[in-house]
Amino acid sequence: QMHPERIKAELRMKGVTPTALADELGVANSTVSQVISGRSVSARIRARIAQITGYSVDVLWPKANARPVLRRTRAAVAAARAGASA
Repeated sequence: QMHPERIKAELRMKGVTPTALADELGVANSTVSQVISGRSVSARIRARIAQITGYSVDVLWPKANARPVLRRTRAAVAAARAGASA
């Protein structure tokens, strides 16, 4: 994953600050910051940062570092509930 400070530097070298990007996209500064750092995911913000910097989204935020989505199926929830009440 590209370091968040490098992403911000790449944006600034293209003449765009994270604050200006937030204004352009109509989101809070903190939202852009969280996406840059990888703490939050927004396909729209990532795509715009990639477009501005000239790097692909996969270079900026490799999928290998993506957080897994932890979801239980309805069947797993029902089985857990059935086991708890037994």
